[in-house]
Amino acid sequence: MVFRLCLCVVLLCACGYANISSDYCQVLVNYDTFKTSVDNFLASRDKTCGNTDMRSDCRSILNEFLEAEDGIYRIKPTDGKGSFLAYCDMTQHGGGWLVFQRRQDRSEDFYRTWFEYMDGFGNLTREFWLGNEKIHRLTKQKTYELRIDLVNKLGSHFYAEYNSFHLGSMSEFYTLLVGNYSGTAGDSLWHHNNSRFSVKSLDLDAPPRNWAVINTGAWRYDICYPSELNWLYSNTLQGFGFSGVKA
Repeated sequence: MVFRLCLCVVLLCACGYANISSDYCQVLVNYDTFKTSVDNFLASRDKTCGNTDMRSDCRSILNEFLEAEDGIYRIKPTDGKGSFLAYCDMTQHGGGWLVFQRRQDRSEDFYRTWFEYMDGFGNLTREFWLGNEKIHRLTKQKTYELRIDLVNKLGSHFYAEYNSFHLGSMSEFYTLLVGNYSGTAGDSLWHHNNSRFSVKSLDLDAPPRNWAVINTGAWRYDICYPSELNWLYSNTLQGFGFSGVKA
């Protein structure tokens, strides 16, 4: 059965790891303090939708609460590492989608560091990135489906779906595993499959340049890359095989 997600670990300071930036170890030093403050903040927020008793994903909530509405819910993966808040789309495309990225109005800065992308940032009701560690914890539970919805400057809608989606752990640098495309936007993640997540503070992309710095974003880069949905929001985002994406 396929479950749905829509578009901590033991910290080992492996400075000698091949092709890994020396900044990685400093990132880990900063991480503990940063994560503690984030966890305390999330634990203090109680404005969730209904009494869901912290189900493991949005689909589990919708299966039990058939009238559940779009909004913020507290999700508790099955790994025993605690809960977090997430936005659930309960109405579009059959419902039960956990949204982990949204861009629509330039309200959020996506030119962030490794540990900010690890833990997440932004406003869950507007623009945000849920956090690579949370996405990893979710996709470790079951086989999930990924959906990416795009809107161009003319207001036309496109989508890409993958019925197999998994994000590796932090020690695997959140390597993307995705497959079995369908949709109208074109398959632009095939090139990023089995690639690591790269940001300005930790260069894990194709040498010799730091493409995250060049593009003022964070993504899975190679010398050529058909998509980049986290780069600087000027007039357009880099879409799935076409230009002019605004949301």
